[in-house]
Amino acid sequence: MNKKIVSLSLIVTIISIFYITFNNQPSQIEQPLTIGIAAGYAPYISINAEGQYEGFDIDVASILADKLNKKIELKDLGSMTPLMIALDQGSIDMIIWGLSITQERLNKMAMVHYTGKNTKTNPLAFWQGVPENFKTLDDAKDLIISVEPSSFQASVLAHYPKINILTTEKVDDALLNIQYGKSDAAFLDPDIAKKFRAKYPEIQLVDVPLKENEETLGIGMAIKKDNEQLINEITLAIDELKKDGSLKALELKWNMQ
Repeated sequence: MNKKIVSLSLIVTIISIFYITFNNQPSQIEQPLTIGIAAGYAPYISINAEGQYEGFDIDVASILADKLNKKIELKDLGSMTPLMIALDQGSIDMIIWGLSITQERLNKMAMVHYTGKNTKTNPLAFWQGVPENFKTLDDAKDLIISVEPSSFQASVLAHYPKINILTTEKVDDALLNIQYGKSDAAFLDPDIAKKFRAKYPEIQLVDVPLKENEETLGIGMAIKKDNEQLINEITLAIDELKKDGSLKALELKWNMQ
């Protein structure tokens, strides 16, 4: 056989192998961005009558995926504690779940602000009546207060050892606790408290002042600190979504503060 023909055949074979191998490599869009969430947290995330996820954070995740040209995979892990564990272990890429930005969290993870303002107060929910002369958490000694573990509100209550804390994995359970007298009050995210108050007129809200080291810096997406590429991608995308008004439109849609 002619050596030139053999050489040409070999070259064609090598090119074919390279082409097949290259085209079988997963592209960026085939690599889903795995986002940790937990339902039952309206207006951020809930499940509608058709059994589908909906809410401010679901819409944010959707427009973020479009901006990054990535598919997303939502992982509902039920509550705060398993979400934090999953992020730490790397089984999810990030958390989008109405997380307050606090200095304590910033020491452990990166948080990209996407909504909300700095807060100097936080609502405490009572059922039907507020104790006489109640104004601050210093007045809550000996009360039983329901709160989600690992939440910003739980970190605040940890500064008040005389308060009896009743942890609830679901925010709806905190509502049931005050409704049926298992606890005196529930310490809630402001948007969650506003949602509950609109649905249940029996709820009385008291905005208790936060100490300087307890204040929040808005709401942020949580990412592991060592995932610098994703942090940069998310930060750039969120900046663009803020500038073009996309996030503001969603805040109005979901009646966010």
